Formats: sequence, structure tokens, C-alpha cells
Amino acid sequence: MSKNSQAGRRSLAVVAAATVLALAAGGGAVAGSLITSKDIQDKTITSADLHKNSVKTQKVKDGTLKIKDLNKKAQDALNKVGPAGPAGAKGPAGPAGPQGPKGDPAGTAVKAFSPAGFTNINGNPTVKLTPDGVAFGPYADGGNDGGSLVFNGLNGLKLNEVKSLVYYMRYTASNDSGAVGVPYLRIFTENNTRDAIFSPNTQSPDPDVAEGPFHEWVTTSGSWRYQDDIGDGPDQPWASLVAAHGNETISRVVVSVGFSNGADLSGLLRWMDVNGTRYTFGS
Repeated sequence: MSKNSQAGRRSLAVVAAATVLALAAGGGAVAGSLITSKDIQDKTITSADLHKNSVKTQKVKDGTLKIKDLNKKAQDALNKVGPAGPAGAKGPAGPAGPQGPKGDPAGTAVKAFSPAGFTNINGNPTVKLTPDGVAFGPYADGGNDGGSLVFNGLNGLKLNEVKSLVYYMRYTASNDSGAVGVPYLRIFTENNTRDAIFSPNTQSPDPDVAEGPFHEWVTTSGSWRYQDDIGDGPDQPWASLVAAHGNETISRVVVSVGFSNGADLSGLLRWMDVNGTRYTFGS
């Protein structure tokens, strides 16, 4: 090789070395302006290409790493859904809500007397079923005339098996009957040889007997007389009546208007409640 060729090659080496020194002396700012992320192909830089001091930390700033920055294997691992975990323990039941209001008793609409266990004594035409209820009268002389509706649904039971007995009714008269014209109820026992009577006008301390409006007479919460239709003796509580005569067998229950007092006396029975069954009369 000639001396001129060797001199030329040494000159090129010096220029290249000077260029490298110039770049190194320029610091990060110069290098950053020359090489950017756009100049590096994805996934071509490995840890072997980095100087041991070029990476200062293994931490990544929050919010800067995205799914697309990871390789396919890492992305697939993140997207894979694992099996469902075991169900948690069932929590305790909540407290029960408040109980709703009690409804009306079981109802039976009475469209005819006999199928429902009712009769009017001797077919008395003054006691008849109307769309408004069972009508009694009118009786021009309520002291000597009257009518009764009979219920046979308790026949054969003992007196102490009557748990509730209620009737809802009104009465009117062209004069003041002195409350004696009020409708009354009787329970006959022992083949109709004995009876107990509930009279609204003898209830103590506040009898409910006004003419005109409807009354709900709860007989099993009232007072009764035994073998005393006329009313010569005092009333006794229902519980006392049952204690003394509870084993007697019922033969019929009777609701009556008249044979008491009042001019042009009449009555209207809308319903009866017998041991929780309500019998509603009319339409």
C-alpha cells in the first residue's frame, strides 16, 4: 500500500472519531433532537442494547402505560377471564313487614232462605227477602203482632260452641216505642224447650237502641237473660250464660221484630255473622 493511501485512511478515521466526540459532548439535548421514538421500530430494542445506567428506575409513571404497549402474550393474559369465585354467604333475612288490616269474614250471599239455612216461621209473609235485606212488617200494632227469621245453621251444636254471633239491623216506628220495639235475638235449646234472649234495650250501661239508623249488635259481647223473655230478671254476661248452660244443644236461632211495642213497627236485617261466616241478605 502506498504512503498516500495510508494517510487518507488515517484522515477518515480522525474525522469519524471527531464526529463521535462532538455528539457525545453535545449531551442529551443534542442526542434527543437527532433520535426519536419514530426512528426505532417497535420491539427492536432489547435490554442488551441499553447501557447499564441508561435505565434509572423499574417503575412506570401512573397512567402512562397502555395495553397496546404490551406484547401479545401479556395482552392475552390480561384479557383472559378466570373462573368465577365461590358465592358469598347468604345474609340474614330482613324483619317482617307490618301485618295488613284484617279482612271481612268469609261471606255468603243469601239469595233464598232455605239453601242458606234460614226460614220465616210458618211462611209469615211479613218477613220477606228483598234486594235491600230481610224486611219485617210493618206491624200496625207492634205490641201484639210481629215476625221472626229462623237460622238453623247451628242446630245440633252446644251453646258453648257459639264463638261469635252478630246481627246488623235497623227498625222504625211511627211513634216512640220506648226502645222496647227494638229487634231482639234468641237462641233456643233442648228441642225449643228453653231459650236465652239478647235484648238491645237491656244492655248496660249504654244500650244502643235509636230508631232509624243501622246498629251492629254483637250479642256474644253483650248480656243475656235465660228463660225470661218478658224481662223480669236481670241480664248476665254471655260468659256466665255459657258457664251455666253451655252443654245445652241448640235447636234454632231466631231474630224477631214485634210482639213488643210500637205503632207501624218495621225492621230491616242486612247481615248476620255466625262463627266467622257472614250471611248477607239481598243484592
